[in-house]
Amino acid sequence: MTENKKTPVVEVKDLTVHYETDDGIVEAVNNVSLKIEKGEVLGLVGETGAGKTTIALSMMNLLPVPPSRVINGSVFLNGEDIFKKNKHQMQKLRGNAVSMIFQDPMTALNPVKYVGDQIAEVILLHDKCSKKDAMLRACDMMRTVGIHPERYKEYPHQFSGGMKQRIVIAIALACQPELLIADEPTTALDVTIQAQVLDMMKELQEKHDMAMLMITHDLGIVAEMCDKCAIIYAGEIVEYGSLEHIFDRPMHPYTVGLMESIPSLDKDVERLKPIPGLMIDPTNLPQHCSFCERCFRRDDRCSKDDPALVEVEPGHWVKCFYGGKEKMR
Repeated sequence: MTENKKTPVVEVKDLTVHYETDDGIVEAVNNVSLKIEKGEVLGLVGETGAGKTTIALSMMNLLPVPPSRVINGSVFLNGEDIFKKNKHQMQKLRGNAVSMIFQDPMTALNPVKYVGDQIAEVILLHDKCSKKDAMLRACDMMRTVGIHPERYKEYPHQFSGGMKQRIVIAIALACQPELLIADEPTTALDVTIQAQVLDMMKELQEKHDMAMLMITHDLGIVAEMCDKCAIIYAGEIVEYGSLEHIFDRPMHPYTVGLMESIPSLDKDVERLKPIPGLMIDPTNLPQHCSFCERCFRRDDRCSKDDPALVEVEPGHWVKCFYGGKEKMR
């Protein structure tokens, strides 16, 4: 998916990742390619088990080995292949060039350390400064995310879920990374706090002109936060494009199904249209289209061959034999 000549902040090329377990080989990510430019927010949407977090961990070179194994592909951060870097080199990049907001703040924070010290730790690790300067910068980050610095010497259990997530965001942004990966950052929060956290993240992303990967189940978050969107199913990107492409002209049957399962204030319908069936077993993926068994548009060709991801219009990619050729439903 090449759209211009400038070097993106991150570029994933033909990434394939397997988890080798006693029960079999889990084909978690299959030939995924994507890129994010400076100041751009890409939404990655899919069901649980689709491979979203595996892609994110690959960008951080944090895949657990074993059981994971990169079968093929590369991840380039500012043009450099991070899979060729050693442990020490990656420690310098994580938190500095690339940071990640994990989906559960309860497990992302150290329960026996002051929250302020956990922010200052990142600053001391990457920037040459005194402990006093790191502490002052940590206090500034707490202010930035809406927490009073007086709470510097408090422990994570003294904060609410939304406040803990703000601390995690402060840690991720402490060294102003070029790429921020947000792995379902609002899943554990109630709707009101979720909106506040998303507004804050969007404001900080625009302020620092960061590239961001937003992993989510919620297409509403994509509409609010993102510039582009990639729909992933069974470890593959099945549709990719701008928000206009995905929301106004969805072409893959899976994307159409996702859209039709969202309640709408504009349409008076008695029942929503769910996507039938369950996601395919990643330990037993077929050689043909992985969405075939759940697809309302399938025919004999779909059960025999695997479609390629093709550009059906400028910037809009679809992995379907019928993508762009006729109205989906």
